[in-house]
Amino acid sequence: MLRRKRTAMLTEVIPQAEAGMEAFRMCGVVRRRQERASQSGERFAFVSLSDPTGEYEVLFPPEALRKCRDILEPGKAVSIKVRAKARDGEVRFFGDDAEPIEKAIENVVAGLRVHLSPTATEVDALRRRIEPASSARGGEISFIAALGGGREIEMRLPGRYMLDAALRGALKTAPGVALLEDV
Repeated sequence: MLRRKRTAMLTEVIPQAEAGMEAFRMCGVVRRRQERASQSGERFAFVSLSDPTGEYEVLFPPEALRKCRDILEPGKAVSIKVRAKARDGEVRFFGDDAEPIEKAIENVVAGLRVHLSPTATEVDALRRRIEPASSARGGEISFIAALGGGREIEMRLPGRYMLDAALRGALKTAPGVALLEDV
């Protein structure tokens, strides 16, 4: 889902920044936020984040920090907009904005394929989990079920659904769901 929002990982951003690109969308889990006061008395912060490829630090200037302070809490998964400056073999990041990962991916129109176990699927349990997610702006949901002999059937639900973390979590715990796949 993050790839569809053009979100890059640290190891992808470093060579692009060294080649002169400046603006990126990145993501990570906030490890630490260290606030300091500037000479003018305004607060700025150094925020340490980690993504699956490494750890990095982002300086959030006063204006951006005022906007994002509540989001930049240790332990929270966030999507951030940064400017990168490369000099002398080092890349520094300056934060412009941040939002929770859930919010960053909730408006991405995509599809979800739900692979069902051939024996334990409870259709009513699936229906109860999916109905509250009905939304005109969401994505499509398809179910994949094995027919035997190496064959399977795919059934697409009518309508569109908000494919957020809440729906994904509810479907993952539904009896008979073997796998969720983004499309």
